[in-house]
Amino acid sequence: MTVEQYRRICREEGPCYTFWIHAETDRLLTGSDMTRRLTVSWPDRLRSFIGYCLSEPLYRAFSLVPHWEWGLSNHDVSILTQRHPSLTGCRAVHLTDLHLDRYYPRHDKIVTTVEQLHPDWIFITGDLLNVPEGLPHLFQFLARLRTIAPVYMTLGNHDHYSGVPVAEYAEQADRHKITLLVNQSAIVSTARGELVIVGVDDPSLHRADLRCVPPRADHRCTLLLAHAPNILDYVDTNYAIDLILCGHSHGGQWRVPGIPTFWLPPGCNGRVAGWHESGAHRLYVNRGLGWSFLPFRLNCRPEIAVIEWIEEQTPTRTT
Repeated sequence: MTVEQYRRICREEGPCYTFWIHAETDRLLTGSDMTRRLTVSWPDRLRSFIGYCLSEPLYRAFSLVPHWEWGLSNHDVSILTQRHPSLTGCRAVHLTDLHLDRYYPRHDKIVTTVEQLHPDWIFITGDLLNVPEGLPHLFQFLARLRTIAPVYMTLGNHDHYSGVPVAEYAEQADRHKITLLVNQSAIVSTARGELVIVGVDDPSLHRADLRCVPPRADHRCTLLLAHAPNILDYVDTNYAIDLILCGHSHGGQWRVPGIPTFWLPPGCNGRVAGWHESGAHRLYVNRGLGWSFLPFRLNCRPEIAVIEWIEEQTPTRTT
């Protein structure tokens, strides 16, 4: 999405939405500006290559038998409580790993659940689809979410594998008044301060650029959206990030009792689901809503995460 497209959204949506632009060049930071790259091991390179080669043919094959999906029709709702004075009383919904190439009745159930949660914002952390033909189905779903609350999203590895250009995602998002963040940040004013929503390109493909994270400021809460959990390995202590949301793992997708998780894509670094910490930074791995390679989940229900910001705890005085 170009700077001009962002400015047009600002004009249309009103003054509460502004976007973080590099002050010296008046441009939005792109993936080629990555501040530091971690060494990619050859097993990860091999697994990524295999994933790239297999994902499209498998999704096309299973699209011929759509009723073969299993373990995807019902979802869990996880409540995550956070404390920040700028966002007390606010609520957001986090979705990830939609893999939405065809609109199914289960997507209506997801929309209904999100609507009943009454979020102030909806965050989506990548793997939106798998094949180009999924674009109209994907944006049918996203357009329904957009009627509930502002939608902020970023891209995952399968979005790049699909062959859909980033410019096409940006154009469709712009048309539907959805904010696509690809190594970019959006600043949203709140009653008590501001929320900075940082969205980076997929860390598992080493496209993330954290220079779009703004500096720390009073009355500012900074939320980082990233597709893969290995973003936690990029985050240094100097980054002012209050919460990181991601997906990518599908929670393992197939969980066999008594057997450790045996399926995790490159970029998870052992982080399967739930909370993880590194220094002062906290990351939540959402199990996601879709499937990868095989259209079923075993003992691993899809997940909708809800972030609720509650009052700061007042220290009790002892006498």
